[in-house]
Amino acid sequence: MARRKRKIRKSTFLIIVTIALLAAVYYYLKIKPVDYTGLSQEIDLAVNDRLVELGVTSKDLTKIYREERKENNISWVAVTKEVEVPREVSMVSYQKSLTDCLKQIGADVYEAKLSDRGDLLSMKIGKHSLVMQSILLRYPRAKYRVAIVIDDLGQRKDLAKNFLRLNIPISFAILPQLPYSSLLAKELKNSGYETILHLPMEPEGYPETNPGPGALLLSMNSSQIESAILRNLKSVPGVSGASNHEGSRFTGSREKMVKALTVLQREGLFFFDSQTSPHSVAKDVAFELGMRVLSNDVFLDIEDEYGSISQQLEKLHRKVLESGTGIGIGHVTRKFTADVLGEYIRKFEEDDIEFVTLSELLK
Repeated sequence: MARRKRKIRKSTFLIIVTIALLAAVYYYLKIKPVDYTGLSQEIDLAVNDRLVELGVTSKDLTKIYREERKENNISWVAVTKEVEVPREVSMVSYQKSLTDCLKQIGADVYEAKLSDRGDLLSMKIGKHSLVMQSILLRYPRAKYRVAIVIDDLGQRKDLAKNFLRLNIPISFAILPQLPYSSLLAKELKNSGYETILHLPMEPEGYPETNPGPGALLLSMNSSQIESAILRNLKSVPGVSGASNHEGSRFTGSREKMVKALTVLQREGLFFFDSQTSPHSVAKDVAFELGMRVLSNDVFLDIEDEYGSISQQLEKLHRKVLESGTGIGIGHVTRKFTADVLGEYIRKFEEDDIEFVTLSELLK
């Protein structure tokens, strides 16, 4: 009887030991912490080495952030960084090269997004379904920026082509209620160019000096100003802003400019002061209204003469190098403006001056 009891106790003990061993094995296989920190570091090292091969240096690293993460029994390090990369290599090439080097270590690219302009590339990289690195590659931002505005479009269709062949961003200011106002607005916008309403306003010397159809006059009340602006916008669809055509008298009236800019602001537009008068209050009024506003720096072709336009472009060039930005106005009807501007593009670019639109300057 005693021997039988000893056998029962021994069997019970073996069952308990077996259960304990099974529990230990389960814990070891299922609950034991897994540390992927080393793998995170391997991925980071592979990315860094490949970027160095592509011409990136440590000074190009503009932002880096490391965070220890843990999920259930898994821990790893997530790296977020932003890097400026040389423009000599396309973003598509950066993406392909990084993807190839990551495949060599068994890492995965979970997401790769290229901006519409091709100047930004974001990638999410990792392994075992874990994002271990988020990297943003960007080209260096240009230190200097210049905007070219070409005024007085709308009377003829053929003149704009002289500026389109320059292949730089240009903001075209289109006069309202002219034979080709609507057509040019649509065609230029569809071709990727920025268009603004070149809004006629009363000049000094009015009525002898006529600003053209759709002009805002000092004699108009608020309702008449609003109606004129809306009618003009209808004839020049799809614009992102407005500028004054003539207007040396109108832009000097705070009361009238408040009324005009309030309508333009309500329509979601910015205002570009052509600076036809030193007495313009347009910029001050726009600031008071909280409206986006810019003002002209240099008229490029007051004189329709090759040498004079060259001198004005030199003036704009110096202004940009001194202050970082600049805006120049040319006119679509001038004979030499497009040719001289075409010759100066290389000079601007050699000094790292980027051509942008008015909207991009506002950013």
